[in-house]
Amino acid sequence: MSQELNKYLRILIKESSRFERTDINNKVNESFRAKYGLKLVFLIITLALIFLLKSGFSNEFISFVSSVLSILVGLFITALIFSFDKFYEPNKSEETNSRIKLWDTQAYNYAKKFAYITSKTIVVSIVTLVALILSTLFKESFDLNLFEYTFIDEKDDLFESILTGIILVSNFIQRFIVIYFLLRIMYNTLFIVTSMVQYMTTKIDRM
Repeated sequence: MSQELNKYLRILIKESSRFERTDINNKVNESFRAKYGLKLVFLIITLALIFLLKSGFSNEFISFVSSVLSILVGLFITALIFSFDKFYEPNKSEETNSRIKLWDTQAYNYAKKFAYITSKTIVVSIVTLVALILSTLFKESFDLNLFEYTFIDEKDDLFESILTGIILVSNFIQRFIVIYFLLRIMYNTLFIVTSMVQYMTTKIDRM
């Protein structure tokens, strides 16, 4: 089961990354800006916030974000279940022309794009929730100020220094994951909502 899960996750991450750069005509934007522009912006913002944050997340922040993510996961799962039937309805008419075929292809491409990006957002939300849970379970360890520590080369305290280093690295990784993924979740949510409205409006205009 774990092998299948890893396989499905790899496919999801790969395809969702591709569909983030793919329009409804199935044209993929291979430019550097499309591939890495947003990631670099999120990276800079994340590192800046980690520097400003210094200590861990407050209980109020953890509680609020966890509640919001739980609601979003429920909404996204519901949207995912009904998305295919609502967004992609193959034309069953025997009389088709090039315009109808184009609309049908666009609907199919959008359904896949919506499904992959929504699914990835659900997975990212779950990972963020798990990362936030660590702050609750190990409050003292994840409330450390990353910028108060310096490494001293003393043989007597070697084990303690290594342990402290591991804790500090874990703190940095946890904060990076939470902040970076929250930025990604907010962006994906805005994208999903706005693209869905745009697509449904276009679909209505074609009727």
